[in-house]
Amino acid sequence: MLVNPVFATNFFITRATTTVDGNGVVNPGDTLTLESGTRDFLLFKNLVGSAQNPIVIINQHNQVEINTNHFYGIKFDRCSHIKLTGKANPAIKYGIYISRVGNGTGVTVDNYSTDFEMENVEVANIPIAGIYIKTDPFYANDCSYAHRDNFTMKNISVHDCYIHDVEDEGMYIGSSKYTGTTITGTVSGYNDHCGSTSVLPHIIEGVRVYDNIVEDTGWDGIQVSSTTKDCFIYNNVIRNDSYKETQFQMSGILIGGGSNCDCYNNKIYDGKGDGIDILGLGNAKIYNNLIVRAGASYHPSDPPTTWQKHGIWIGHVSTTAGSQTLIYNNTIVGPRSFGMKLTNPNISSYKVYNNIIVDPGLFETLGENAYINISAGVNFESSNNQVASTISSVGFVNSNSDNYDLIGTSPAVNTGMNLLGFGLSFDIDDRVRPFAGFYDIGAYESQDPTIGIEDRGENQSKIIIESISPNPITYESILRIQLEEPSYLRISILDPLGKLMEVIVDESKDNGNHSFTISKSGFEPGLYFLVVESQFGKVSKKLIII
Repeated sequence: MLVNPVFATNFFITRATTTVDGNGVVNPGDTLTLESGTRDFLLFKNLVGSAQNPIVIINQHNQVEINTNHFYGIKFDRCSHIKLTGKANPAIKYGIYISRVGNGTGVTVDNYSTDFEMENVEVANIPIAGIYIKTDPFYANDCSYAHRDNFTMKNISVHDCYIHDVEDEGMYIGSSKYTGTTITGTVSGYNDHCGSTSVLPHIIEGVRVYDNIVEDTGWDGIQVSSTTKDCFIYNNVIRNDSYKETQFQMSGILIGGGSNCDCYNNKIYDGKGDGIDILGLGNAKIYNNLIVRAGASYHPSDPPTTWQKHGIWIGHVSTTAGSQTLIYNNTIVGPRSFGMKLTNPNISSYKVYNNIIVDPGLFETLGENAYINISAGVNFESSNNQVASTISSVGFVNSNSDNYDLIGTSPAVNTGMNLLGFGLSFDIDDRVRPFAGFYDIGAYESQDPTIGIEDRGENQSKIIIESISPNPITYESILRIQLEEPSYLRISILDPLGKLMEVIVDESKDNGNHSFTISKSGFEPGLYFLVVESQFGKVSKKLIII
């Protein structure tokens, strides 16, 4: 029941309450406060807020725990513009805790519900999906059903939640039957006189899934399907997905049929499935993700040729003509089979840049083809990827403790393609990218202020910094450079954070010896970097100004 002690806009939901029907009672902008302590399931019906004034459901000061034998922990039925939050007490990270559901899902958002936000909720010990957000088409008593022409779900946001120990998907958002499904009048006992028909499930416009932790799921960690636009999956940590080894339900993140999603800044560890699976419409951006040991524990005693799992796999359900998939600045370590497997020829172009792929399981069998495996007909463009058969050669900070940041001397530092045109300005830890003027390869952008790229690559010998004298610089210094061939030449000075301080030269030069003056004027004392760029590559040296 609803208990309204003083204010018409603040309802107190007692622990004995299991059903809240807001029809004619709860208005946009109202708050429903859940009494602290352990309770049974909660069903919310007909709560209709607005975009400007959502209805807020929040825990009382202490934690609310739901422990139930029911078919769901919390369900939303014909609700819109709802915010479910466990943030009442900053000292309690997850103020709403669904500790066990005996026979179903943790949180269900269905039956035409839309515009839903969920934050700071923990969901555990669930026999089906941890979070289930979609309306399945099925016959009602009047033979009507939800389908793509009469319902569009919008603006779904799940963030800062902890989902773990779930037997199926951690999150199941949107229908995986994008191309159609058949319903009959016998579903759930409804009107067998309705017959059967093929329908297209509804789409979603607007999904945000971020800053969540998902651990120990029997099936996919996070699945988002039928989200045709405005979809972003980022900053999530996923561990130990797919432990039930159910075919077609094995990935850390699955972008399913009918989706165009950007997927970035996620960290995926030790799943039995692929790290990231893409079955969407084709216009995806996959970047700044860390994928570690994807599928390595799946049939570990069998050869990786028979039970294949990959860092990133791209397949096909329905592909938009002219689509382009971008895969850049990911770090993939120790996948069971391939680093990437690209199998959808209907995508117009793949652009694969600046990725680190290390120790794929099929390297001993297939050699270089184990890093990026390409099916016939795939239009593929690749550049500046760092591949290695051994982890030790890459220059990670500490791979033994799963720290895959880059040391300053890593061959991946300062050797990436310039992706300013992609709008890439941050790394997986939201640090500035590029640092010290140049892009690194992989998910991490090294922030080592002593970074240099001296003597890297065979073409670097065509541009030689012969001397910088004196260095440290007290007044001015002379830079001497030798070019073995004519080249465009740009010489600049950066501060330790990569900010451009001065351009000394920016023009074409003939081969031979060249001298340039570096003046202390305008510089505060400290450490700087002299960067020399030519068509053959880049070289940097430290400058000390005193």
